[in-house]
Amino acid sequence: MRSLLRAVALVFLAASAVGCAASTPEAAAPTSPSTTTNPPTTVEAVDVRERFVDGAGAEGALRDLSAEDLGCVADELLAVATTEVVLSIALQGPRPHQAEMVVEALGACGAIDGVFRTGLDSGLSDDAGPPPVDPDCLLEGVTVDQMAPILVAQLARPGGVTVDGAEMEAMLADTPIMSNLLRCTLSGSGELSPFCDGYFDVLDDVLRQVLGNEALDASADPVAYAALFDVAEDVFAWLATNVEATHREDAVLVHDAAIVVAEAFAEVVGALDPDDPAAAETAMLAATTRLGAGLATMDAADVPAATGRLRGHLGDTCGMQSTIVFDLYGGFGAAFAAGD
Repeated sequence: MRSLLRAVALVFLAASAVGCAASTPEAAAPTSPSTTTNPPTTVEAVDVRERFVDGAGAEGALRDLSAEDLGCVADELLAVATTEVVLSIALQGPRPHQAEMVVEALGACGAIDGVFRTGLDSGLSDDAGPPPVDPDCLLEGVTVDQMAPILVAQLARPGGVTVDGAEMEAMLADTPIMSNLLRCTLSGSGELSPFCDGYFDVLDDVLRQVLGNEALDASADPVAYAALFDVAEDVFAWLATNVEATHREDAVLVHDAAIVVAEAFAEVVGALDPDDPAAAETAMLAATTRLGAGLATMDAADVPAATGRLRGHLGDTCGMQSTIVFDLYGGFGAAFAAGD
């Protein structure tokens, strides 16, 4: 599941980065790369402002900003940088060491959202894959404060090198972008049903948990898995209540199995000794054992088929990527995983 989300995160990154990275690799930064002790005169400032508006507005990530916004950005930059630096940014884009300064200027002028959407729109339009996703839909619920570090991270990469997947995951973890991507793909094709819309809302917590928890890459971290299975159980509880009547029995059975998994991990984590170096590995083994015992008390033989039917129905109704929550259980409990 994590590898799939990482791939999606990189697709999002590639789109949002269009026009944002510096056009040339970073040269050696001076001791004081942006601050000036000799502010430009009024005449100089007006001239630089006009040249910045003409240059930065011609192409690149700032091209869709109004002249008023570009002038504001120029003024903010002139307050902290030399005229040479400001004109260089206008003509060549910011160098990596200037990333934070530029984004702060954009923020002061209320222009972060516009720049972010310009890059995202260009990237999605240039994508040769599936039909482009509406940027407004994709960014629904995403705040400017969440966009800013993504822009800084991308601008700080020399020569257009993109941010790596792990770094992007950490920045996306607090946003609804991943669930939006699933929702907006269906919405763009006119296939988003009220059921899928509600399902993506509850799936959002699982996606954020996976993206924001590097410990899930480890082979033995019962605490991370316990937290994840806890929110995943809520997803199956929602399905058991909201899925179509023809699949309700399957959803209830799968939810029962999800409860067994969540409880098994919660129990071992509750008894975990944080001072014992071998405790995590022992707890993972104990959780698997308790999971098997718990499944033995229910109709575990029917779980694989029920899981397969429920997963197939979700894939047909909401798209195959909507079934990624099932991948969480692949290594815990053969009876449950067999339905994948």
